[in-house]
Amino acid sequence: MRVLFLRHAERVYPYNLEAPLAADGLCADTVAFPLGQRPAQPSAYAAVFVFGGYQSVNDGDLSWLRDERTYLEAVLKARVPVLGLCLGGQLLAQVLGASVRRADPEEFGWWDMELTPAGAASPLFRGVAPSFPAFLWHNESFDLPAGAELLARGAHWGNQAFAYGGRAFGAQFHVEFTLEHVRAMLRDDADQLPARGPTWQDPALVAANQPAADSAAATMLGMARNVIRLGGED
Repeated sequence: MRVLFLRHAERVYPYNLEAPLAADGLCADTVAFPLGQRPAQPSAYAAVFVFGGYQSVNDGDLSWLRDERTYLEAVLKARVPVLGLCLGGQLLAQVLGASVRRADPEEFGWWDMELTPAGAASPLFRGVAPSFPAFLWHNESFDLPAGAELLARGAHWGNQAFAYGGRAFGAQFHVEFTLEHVRAMLRDDADQLPARGPTWQDPALVAANQPAADSAAATMLGMARNVIRLGGED
């Protein structure tokens, strides 16, 4: 069984779900549209995962964004299960007709996500705790697409996860990062940290929060397996 990972950054750190999914016997194709790479047709995959990046979905100068949006439209048309995280969730929301706009306030750190009743009933969160920590670092966020269900809320930003049509899922939060990945971003992108405020956590505490990272990894693996299971139902 093959799955597709769509990445958006040249710096590649392993995501916490990669080794467990490989141990499950899954093959993952990793493709980066910004680097000129293109994946196989959606029908080749049991599931598609669209990860984060430093770009804005509203940047009209990025020609690869048009290609990736077209590909996601094909994924939706083929009814291949898809999960987008952060930039990936924003791209999916945009393809579904929703706006992506400046997040006010910006969020940074490990914050708890709370499932809505729809989220607790969703196949995406089957076996996942109703409240779980996730990593947030974003200055844009999506509106809820028309016809979508809100699956999770955060302490500061309401639209944290949605479902559309039973097989398309978008999230604003990150649960795919290892703590080593978070530490690398804090080191390499320290000049991009948002200003101190009620939605900000001390970077030193963020970098040391192994329990939150371990919990997020369990959440990510559960979500990933749930999405893949949907693809195996055809």
